[in-house]
Amino acid sequence: MTSWTDWALQALACLPGVVVFVELFRALPMMDNLNHLKTTTQKVMGVVRSSKTSDHWKEKILPHYAGVILAASLRNVLYLLIMAAGFALAFCLVGMWFLGGFASAAAMLLEPSVQIIAALLGTAYAVARVKLTPAQGADEHLGSKLLHHLALDSRLLRKAAFDLDCSMSAARKLPPPPGPPVFITGLARAGTTILLEAIYASGRFATLTYRDMPFITAPNFWKSVSSGQRRHAQAKERAHKDRLLVNYDSPEAFEEIFWMTFDQGSYVKENCLVPHKVPREVLLNYRRYVANIIAKDSKDAPLRYLAKNNNNLLRISALKRAFPEAVILVPFRNPLDHAKSLMAQHQRFVKTHQDDPFSLKYMNWLGHHEFGANLKPFRVGNDALPHCPEELADFSYWVRYWSCVYDYVLNQHTAEIVLFDYDLFCRKPAACLEELAPLLRLDKEQLEPFFSKIKSSTRHDHPTVAPEVLARANEVHVELRQRAMAGGQKPSARPQALPS
Repeated sequence: MTSWTDWALQALACLPGVVVFVELFRALPMMDNLNHLKTTTQKVMGVVRSSKTSDHWKEKILPHYAGVILAASLRNVLYLLIMAAGFALAFCLVGMWFLGGFASAAAMLLEPSVQIIAALLGTAYAVARVKLTPAQGADEHLGSKLLHHLALDSRLLRKAAFDLDCSMSAARKLPPPPGPPVFITGLARAGTTILLEAIYASGRFATLTYRDMPFITAPNFWKSVSSGQRRHAQAKERAHKDRLLVNYDSPEAFEEIFWMTFDQGSYVKENCLVPHKVPREVLLNYRRYVANIIAKDSKDAPLRYLAKNNNNLLRISALKRAFPEAVILVPFRNPLDHAKSLMAQHQRFVKTHQDDPFSLKYMNWLGHHEFGANLKPFRVGNDALPHCPEELADFSYWVRYWSCVYDYVLNQHTAEIVLFDYDLFCRKPAACLEELAPLLRLDKEQLEPFFSKIKSSTRHDHPTVAPEVLARANEVHVELRQRAMAGGQKPSARPQALPS
């Protein structure tokens, strides 16, 4: 006989599963498909009963309707299997901790007690989900947060999703992309987002957008199951409060989730991020991941890959090993303006993370450690880390950090990158994009539609900076400007490519 303790443990294991089941039900076009099936069935009955329709025409049209009904029925079976698999996987992953292991939890799936609990919890959650869903444009609701938690918090689930996506995209035999991938990386607040949007607006690139959340490692799978429930919302200013507007179709820096899934321990430390020496196996998986993203967005002809990822500063050489012809853009700004922006965003997100614990988890899942309660600076020099927590309130530290990061870029990777002066870009967007176009193997006309969206960079009042810190920052800035986009720096020796 099942004890109350057993019932409680089974209910605890069922709860994430029913959330996944209900959220998949809402994301999948199952109701649309059922309505289509109902409409088709009504048409069939109308044709059969009609005395005005000839037998000859009935013989022609009824097989067609039969095929439509069969296809709709098979789609619904597929949707049910996906929902059931989502419930089973979530139940087993959670149950493995307190139901005797993964295999033991899997054996319980057909127990009557589990099915009863799942039915009751599923009904309750589905009703609550409808009640708690806010009006369009409101902040994320409870169900969406739970789905993000389940999709992003488990490395095992993220790896399984990647394997599933590889099997799906492998069926599509696309020709090679018409050019090398483009990677945008730099210290946060360097202008990476506006550069990403300018290049993405050309329509020649595939990248990750907000629509790919939360199953970032399975973009093809998630697109296929959520296409029937595509949401639309008016663009609104992002959490940084930096005048940049985003919606579901906006490109964003989500690919770090891949690196954290397959090699997090190599570069994410307790209080910092270190240069990332990527194993060969991980790079091969990354090439597959890039191909999956290209397959997701490509229709008749393949697109090229485009990614913005600040943490890629720590793996520039690895990216060149994976894609020797890749263009790696590293924007930079005036050090005082840049440091003030970093400091202001850090203070903003510290408060945000205190007020909203979910936002802190979300940033950790994305691998965004640029500022806030989960700050992890790049350890690229002896002075890159704060000497004590109080130093984060000292403007001189942020200027010193800027110098350390860009000095590291100049000393280690100048031959592999293209430096891009963001301040000059804001003053002369047409001239900069015209110079950038051939480096990206684009026509300048493909970048022109974005000219009008470029705004002047924000100027800040700067606190006092230690003289030696300011002098070093100015030296680094002068060298950056001298090396910036002078026809594009070409590597002196091509890195050895990975085999396909």
